[in-house]
Amino acid sequence: MNTVQRIAKNTAALFIAQSVISIFGLILSIFIARELGDVAFGKYTFALAFVAIFAIFSELGYDTLLVRDVARDKTQAKKYLSNILCIRLLLSIIVFISIVITINLMGYPAETKNIVYLFGIYTLLGSISGLFKVTFRAFEKMEYEAGITILADLIRVSLGLLVLFLGYGIMELALIFIISGIFEFLFGFLICEKKFVKPKIEFDFEFLKKSLKTAIPLSAMTIFVLIYIRIDAVMLSVMKGDAVVGWYTAAYGLVLAFKPFSQWFRQALLPLTSKFYRSSENSLKFAYEKSFKYLLIVGLPLSVGISLLADKFILLFYGPAFENSIIALQILSWDVFLGFTYGAIATTLVAINKQNQIAIATGLGALINVALNLILIPLFSYAGAAIATIITGVVLFAMYFHFASKYLYRLPLHRIIISPMLASIVMAIFIYFCNEINLVALIIASSVIYFVMLYMTRGLSSEDIELFKQLIKMPDSKNEVGENSDGKNG
Repeated sequence: MNTVQRIAKNTAALFIAQSVISIFGLILSIFIARELGDVAFGKYTFALAFVAIFAIFSELGYDTLLVRDVARDKTQAKKYLSNILCIRLLLSIIVFISIVITINLMGYPAETKNIVYLFGIYTLLGSISGLFKVTFRAFEKMEYEAGITILADLIRVSLGLLVLFLGYGIMELALIFIISGIFEFLFGFLICEKKFVKPKIEFDFEFLKKSLKTAIPLSAMTIFVLIYIRIDAVMLSVMKGDAVVGWYTAAYGLVLAFKPFSQWFRQALLPLTSKFYRSSENSLKFAYEKSFKYLLIVGLPLSVGISLLADKFILLFYGPAFENSIIALQILSWDVFLGFTYGAIATTLVAINKQNQIAIATGLGALINVALNLILIPLFSYAGAAIATIITGVVLFAMYFHFASKYLYRLPLHRIIISPMLASIVMAIFIYFCNEINLVALIIASSVIYFVMLYMTRGLSSEDIELFKQLIKMPDSKNEVGENSDGKNG
C-alpha cells in the first residue's frame, strides 16, 4: 500500500466514522430542539459548550504530541501512552472540580447545574478514551478508531432518541451520554491492549519535564481554538438567554457538521507529514500544497451552497420555530471554508514543530473573538456572534499563512484559488436562478456544475488526476502483507 493509498484508507475510515457522528448527532440535535423546544435546546448546547471549555485543560496538547512522536518512532508508544494516561486521569479530576465550582459561582439554577455535572462526566470520559484513539492514529490504523466511534455513537443516539420519544428530558439524556462514554472507554482499552500496546498508569518525571515543553504550546493552541468555537454560546447565554443560544447553535451545529470532513483528512495526514519532516522536505512541501488545495476545492463550494440555501436547511431540519437561525447560518457558512483552509496550514505547522507559533496565533485569535463578541453581541445579538466568528477565522488564516510561508513554503494562492472561485461563481448563479426546484436535485446539480467547471478551468491538474488514479488502484498484496507484519500493528 503506497502513501496515497494509506492516506486514503485512513481518511476513509475517519470519514465513515465521522459521517455517522455528524449525521446521527445532527438527528439527535434536531429531535432535542423539536421535542423539547428552544429553551431546553439552549440549556443542552450551553452545557456542552461550558464543559468543553474546561475539558480541554485535561488534554494539555498530549494527544497531538503522542500522534506526532509515536508516528516517528513506534517503540515509544508504551512510554507515551502510559505516562499521558496518568497525567490525563489527574487532570480530569482537577477539571471536574473546577467545573463544579465555576458553575455554582455563576448562579445558574439547580437544573442547569445538574445538567452541566452530568455532561462534565461524559466529556471527561471521552477525553480519557480519546488517548486510545490517538494511539491508533499514530500507528496509522484509523479503522479501529472508526469502529469504536461508530459503535459508541449508535448507542448514544439510539438510546437518546428512545429517551426523547418516551417523554424524558435533558437530565435523562445526559445519563445516556455517560453510558455511551463508558462503552467507548472499555472498547478503546481492550483493542489498544490486544492490538497495539497495553495501557497502564505510569509516571516518569523526566518524561513529564521534557514533554511539557512541547505539550504546553499544543495545549494552548487547542484551548484557544476551543474558546474561539465555544465562547460565543456561553456569552450569548449570559447576555441574551437560552432561546437565543438555541437559535445560534442550531445554525452553528449545521456548520460544525461539515468541519469533520477537513479534520479526517488532516488527522490521516499528520503521521505522514511528521515523518516527512525528518525524511524529505520536498515530500513535505508537496503534501502541504496538495492538502491545502484539495481542502479549498471542497470547502469553498460548501460555504457558497450553505449560505445560499440557509433558509431551506433551517426550515427543513429545525422548522419555522428556528427561522431566526437563518441569518446566523448565512454568516457562519463561511467558517467552513476558513476552517478547511487554515486547518490544512495548522496541521503542517504542527508537523514541522512550530507549535509555539500556532499557540501565538490562536491566542491572539481567541482574544480578538472574545473582544468582538463583547462588542457585537449587545448590538446584533446572535448575528453579532456569527460575524465575530468569521472575522476571527480570517485573522487565524492570515497568521497561519504567514508562519507557514516563513518557516516552510509560501503557497501560490493566486494559482490555487482562481479555478475553484470561478467554478463557485457559476454554481452560485445556478443556485440563485433555480432556487425553487427540489432541494436534493438542486444540491446534486450544483455539485455536478461545480466539478465540471473546475475541470474545464483546469483546477485539477494531470498530477492531481494521477494521484486520484493511485487512490483507486488496488494495493499490492505483498506490500500489504509486509506492512502488517511488524509486531502488533495489524
